[in-house]
Amino acid sequence: MISLFSPFLGLIFVVSYCGKIWHWEFRKQILVAALYFAVIIIVVAYDGALAVSLNASDALVGIGLGAVLFVLIVKNRLDINKALALLVVYETAYCFFRSWLFAPTLLALSKEMTPVYEAYMHRIPALQKNKEMLQWIQNFMISYQSAIWGSIQLTGVFIGFLLFNRISVLKLQIRYVRFPDRLVYLMIIALALSIYSHTRLFGINLLICSSVIYLMQGVAVLSFAWGNYFTKTKLLRTLLIIAIILNYPILILISFIGVLDVWFDFRKLNSIMEEKNESDIN
Repeated sequence: MISLFSPFLGLIFVVSYCGKIWHWEFRKQILVAALYFAVIIIVVAYDGALAVSLNASDALVGIGLGAVLFVLIVKNRLDINKALALLVVYETAYCFFRSWLFAPTLLALSKEMTPVYEAYMHRIPALQKNKEMLQWIQNFMISYQSAIWGSIQLTGVFIGFLLFNRISVLKLQIRYVRFPDRLVYLMIIALALSIYSHTRLFGINLLICSSVIYLMQGVAVLSFAWGNYFTKTKLLRTLLIIAIILNYPILILISFIGVLDVWFDFRKLNSIMEEKNESDIN
C-alpha cells in the first residue's frame, strides 16, 4: 500500500524488509510476494486512475520484481554487493522503460499539475510576468523524467540497503560497498550519448542516474576513509552528512571519487599501505 502512494518510501520499506525474509523457505517467500502483487492488482482494479495505474506499475515491476531479484541473489549467492549492483542496474533500466511506456500518461499527469504550478508561480512575483516559465517547467519535468524518478528511486535503494543491514543476519558494512568494475561502462556510454544532439537527452538522463550509483560508491570510500572516528562521534557524522547533502558540488565530487575507485581501488591501496607500515620496523 505504501508503494502505491509513494514508490520511493515503498522501495525503502520493501528492500529493508528483505533483511527479514531472505532466509525464509522458498514457499513462504512466494506467499509473501503473491500477497504483495495481489494487493496492488486489487487496488488498480478498483481505481483505474492514471496516477494509480502508473504507481501500480512502479510497485509491481519497479519495486516488487526488483525486490524479488534482490532476495534471490542474496539467498543463492550470499553476496549483497552483487545483489545491490543488480538492483541499482534494474531500477535504472526500469526508469527508462517507464518513461517510454507511460509517455502519454506522464504527459497527461503533467497537464493535470498545471493548476498546482500556477498556484506556486503566483506566490513568486518575479515569475508572474514570465508566461513561458510554466511551459518550461512542464517540458523539463517530462524531458528529465527518467533522471528525476531514477535518482529518487536509487536513493531509496541506498536507504533501504542501510536499513537492510540493521535487521538482516547477513550484513555488508557501507564501507565495503563496491560495484562491479564493468558498471563504469554505463557512465562511459552515457557520456558518449550526451555528445551527439540526437541522443543527448537520453545520454544526460542516463548520466545523472549513473552518477547517483557512483555517489553510493563514493560514500562507501569516504566511510572507509573516516574509519571509526565519525562512527563514534554521531553528532559530527550527522552534521557532516547534512553539509554534504546541501552542497551539490560536494555530491559531484563524491561521485567522481566513486568513479575513480574503479581504477584505483582506494580501499585496497589503503590496506596495502597499512600492511607495509606494520611490517616496517622503522
